[in-house]
Amino acid sequence: MRSNLVYAIAALVVLLGSTACDRCRHVPALRSSASTSWSITSAGNVATCAQVGAASVSLLLHDRASGDDTASSFACADMQGTSTPVAVGTYDATLILRAADGATVAAGPTQAAFTIASDLVTELQAVVFRVSDQGKLMVSLATLGTIANCTSPDRGGAGITGVTIGLGHAGDGCAPVTFTRSRGSTNVGTYTVNCGSPMVASCIERDETLSIDGLASGPYVIGVNALSGSIRCWAGSDIFSVPAGATLTQRVQLAAQPQPGC
Repeated sequence: MRSNLVYAIAALVVLLGSTACDRCRHVPALRSSASTSWSITSAGNVATCAQVGAASVSLLLHDRASGDDTASSFACADMQGTSTPVAVGTYDATLILRAADGATVAAGPTQAAFTIASDLVTELQAVVFRVSDQGKLMVSLATLGTIANCTSPDRGGAGITGVTIGLGHAGDGCAPVTFTRSRGSTNVGTYTVNCGSPMVASCIERDETLSIDGLASGPYVIGVNALSGSIRCWAGSDIFSVPAGATLTQRVQLAAQPQPGC
C-alpha cells in the first residue's frame, strides 16, 4: 500500500513539473517581412537610377507598438526589395531614394498603419520617386605632392599661373556652362566653359570652389589643364554623376606632366 502511494506521489510531481516547464518555455515572437517596389520620374519622364544620380533605396519601417525603427537597403537598379524580418504588428513605412554617399535624392510618401502578418510577406504600395532634373556641382582643384596650386615650387607649390577647364556630358558632347568662382562666401569671378576655344583663367587655388547651380543631372566628364606660363605642367580629369535635386562635391586631382620647362 505504501509503495503504491509513493508511486502516485512521484507521478504527480513529474506531471506538475512538466506542466510548469511547458509554461516557462520561451515562445519566439512571430516575424515576417514587407516587400516594396519603385520607379523614378524626372521632369515628368521615366528616368533611370544613373540619370538622377541614385545608388540605393532604403525602406524604414516604424513599429507603432514599440516605437522601434528597422531599416533595409536595396540597390536602386533592382527596382524592388524585401525587408529584413520584423515582429508582426502595425507599421508605418517610408521609402527613400539615396545617392552613393547616402544623401537623400527623393522620398516617397509615408504609408501609414499597415499590418505585417505572420507567415505572409506584406506588399506595400509601389512608390514613384519624382526627382528634379537638376542638381548642383561644386568642384575644387588640387595638385598632387604640393601644398598649394599657385605658390612657386621653391615654396612647396605647383607654380600654376593659368587654368583651362572642359566639361562635357559623358558620351554626349560639350556642356557650355559657367562656373562661379568663390572662396568661402566671397565671389571671386566666373569661368565659362568653351570647348572649342578654352578660356585661360588665372590660377585656381585648392581652397577655391567652382560651382554650378541648376545643372542638368546625369554623368559628366571634366578635364583640367594647368599652365606655368604657356606650358601645360599639370593636368587631371574625372568622371562623375551629378545627382538630381542634390549637390555633388568633387575634387579633381592634377598630376605633374613631364614637359620641358615645368
